[in-house]
Amino acid sequence: MTIRVIKAGDIYRVEGPAKVVVRSGQIYATGVIYAEGQSFTVLRARRLAIKAVADAEVEFVLGPGALLEKAAPGEEIIDEWERQISSLDPRGVILILGMMDVGKSTMAAMLGNKALSRGYKAAIIDADVGQNDLGPPTTVSLARLTRYVTHLRQLVAEKSIFLQSTSLEKIWPRAVEKIVKAVEYVKNKWQVDTVVVNTDGWVLDEDAVVFKRQLIDKIKPTVIMAIQVENELTPILNGYGNVIVLPPPPYARRRSREDRRIHREMGYGRYIFPPIELAVSLDKIPLCNLPLFQGVEISEDMRRMLAKAIGMSIIKAYQQGARVYAVVNSDSWMLKKVGGFQVACIPLDFEKGLLVGLEDREGFLVGLGVLKKLYLDRRRAVIYTSAEVEKRIGDVSCIRLGLVRLDDSFNEVEKVPGLLRAEPA
Repeated sequence: MTIRVIKAGDIYRVEGPAKVVVRSGQIYATGVIYAEGQSFTVLRARRLAIKAVADAEVEFVLGPGALLEKAAPGEEIIDEWERQISSLDPRGVILILGMMDVGKSTMAAMLGNKALSRGYKAAIIDADVGQNDLGPPTTVSLARLTRYVTHLRQLVAEKSIFLQSTSLEKIWPRAVEKIVKAVEYVKNKWQVDTVVVNTDGWVLDEDAVVFKRQLIDKIKPTVIMAIQVENELTPILNGYGNVIVLPPPPYARRRSREDRRIHREMGYGRYIFPPIELAVSLDKIPLCNLPLFQGVEISEDMRRMLAKAIGMSIIKAYQQGARVYAVVNSDSWMLKKVGGFQVACIPLDFEKGLLVGLEDREGFLVGLGVLKKLYLDRRRAVIYTSAEVEKRIGDVSCIRLGLVRLDDSFNEVEKVPGLLRAEPA
């Protein structure tokens, strides 16, 4: 335990795990003024700047690896961020843009806190599929704000939408559609005044610019909060007038690729562990995005003819319109043209370790799972999932295959973008 007397105007950086208790005076953090007897926490590996509004005596309870240091004058941007958001009417939709590790999640918490302090109902949408703070990795997650928070991880997702992957490069059109769905849901179903949308850090590629601009055009944010290091967001922001550009915190904690991977893997385990084995009839709960076992099953004689045409043996095949979905003896996902048909070639045993989302009738996530085995003849799937999903199995309408493969310890072993070739257009 460390007790500090902080002079008015002093700024400190705290890296968690830590608890901050105000014994006297007032301090400011993430858009909120905390007075005598009030406290907040700083999560492990998260960094937060605090400022004394008046002379204050503050108790810092520092956990293992926590840090506490005084910032030199001009080192932090806490005043500039507060000035910008305090003059902002937080009602409407606020979209936050920026690269990785520039403080987008902290800004989302600040905006939510400001709305709450003014008596507005607020919701957070975390659309960062790789480093989601509200819900599981691979999702867009939604939560209502009922108390002040210093980090989004202090909230729990009330709804999530499974987006299959931890990166949006190959699926960004679907991401636009689902983020729009999330915004409309919180506005219409939850009747909130403020919607804060936190986005992923993919901003530099040409497709990233198209993605973010389409997202802006679709959700029509009241304000765009752009946290910019140099001019990297200019191609995205060009032509929009409702933009507030802010600098990133100079001492924001930078996470390595390995840190991010570990964070995701802990996220998978958190929503699946301890796993139970669940057997599912694919006649009752079909695959959402791969119509195996649907349409007309192709006879053995026709399979032989088709196998000769595509140059590989076929175990099972189903025809839907002008497309055939064929499980083949191959390691690769392929599309082949045979006469007037397109054959989607699906590798045998493709399912092992594939992350899946079990979805309800509205397209929201009931829970995550990992495919263990598809029994082609019995039309059944065996999935590792949580006991909570088993309890809610009656809510599940379909199983959406993801683009990530996990091992038995929920570690990411590979991406599976080839699945996109087989998905219906």
